[in-house]
This record gives sequence, C-alpha cells and structure tokens, in this order.
Amino acid sequence: MQAVLITGASRGLGLALVQKFHAHKYKVYAVVRSISAYQRITEMYPDVSVLVADITDVDYEKSLENFLCNTTVDIIINNAGSAGTTGTNTINSTSEQLTYEFRTHCIGALSTVKAVLESMKPLSPSLVINISSRRGSLSMQAAGATKAVVCSFSYRIAKAAQNMLSLCMADDLENMGVKVVSIHPGAMLTKMAPADATLSPEQSASRLLKMIESGKLSSREFICLETGMLQW
Repeated sequence: MQAVLITGASRGLGLALVQKFHAHKYKVYAVVRSISAYQRITEMYPDVSVLVADITDVDYEKSLENFLCNTTVDIIINNAGSAGTTGTNTINSTSEQLTYEFRTHCIGALSTVKAVLESMKPLSPSLVINISSRRGSLSMQAAGATKAVVCSFSYRIAKAAQNMLSLCMADDLENMGVKVVSIHPGAMLTKMAPADATLSPEQSASRLLKMIESGKLSSREFICLETGMLQW
C-alpha cells in the first residue's frame, strides 16, 4: 500500500485529496491546523492518521518527524497555504504580509519535506508535489498577464519563491530518485475563487490523482491541471 502525506487537509483541495486518495486505498497522513478538523477527518476516515500542527510554527518540522515515526511515505503533497487577499499594490503591501506568506508557502513546504526525509532515513519519498499557482509564474508576470488581476503581492511573491524551492529540491534530490513537481490546481470554485473559476476541489483532486497514477510526471515540471504546462 502506497502512503501519501497531505498538508492543509482540513478543507477545499486538501480535504478532497484526502477523500480521493483514501478511496483509492492509499495510506493517508494528513496535517491540519485545528482540533475540529482533526475530529471531522478522523470521524469520516478512522484509518487516516492526522496531525494537528501549524506549518509556520518553529516546532512543526520536529512534530511532523515524530508523527511519522519511521513511516514510509511515497508521496508528499504540500497543499497548505493561504490566499494573501490584502496588499494588492506597492503602497499597501507590508513586510508582515510577505513574511507570513513566505513562511506558509515556502518554508512550510521545505520543513515538510525535511521532516519526511529525516524520519525515514535512509528511505525517501518518490514524489513531492508542491501545490503552486499560476500567479507564481515570473514569465506570466513579466508578460503583463496579471496587470488587471486583483491578487496580493505577498501571495504571488511567496508562490514564486515556492517555485524556486521546487526547482532547487528537484536538483538536490534527483540522485535519491525523488521527483519534485509544481502543480497549479486550476481556478477552483472555493470561498476565495478567482473570477474565472470553473473547477471544483473534487475535480481538481481527481485530476491530480490520475496524473500521479499515470506515472508520467517528470521532475522540474510546472503544470496546470486545466491547461497543461506552465512557464516558470
């Protein structure tokens, strides 16, 4: 039985991923931030192992390492994130906003991978999926594609940093047989949906699971689940 670790599993895409992977007979490990989310998931799926932790906390990495406790994890999905809905221009963006989003999207993803690698010595996951965003594409930003889009500086900058993290980890972990891929899940119909949203979290989760099980993902790819390859 393959095992998957999913962060940000309490709602939206994260919860949909828990549901889909569980239905396909994976051993699921989930990270959530609240006791209520823990209770909801364990009631729905008693065999899913759930850790209550904030990925931005200084103790998160050690907590996750202890939680996994030499468990074999085949797939990591770094899904935890925040929308960063404030600070949409130079004047009203703040260092606090940028710091929080960077800790969430970039440092949190790094800490998750490190914890898995540390807990599994000398084993390693075979696939790391970082849930990214089209808004983190430097190429799209440079081409002016987001000039009319209301999206915070902190979110775009943090996702661009996470994309660089994906590429750095891909280079570093390839000798261990680990693939690292950035995935934009599509414009999803959630509480913070963009104006062009058409995809439900369940549809996005199904597409991602199908893509993973196809075995066709390659390291260093940046993929949109709706349109295909994206430019970094």
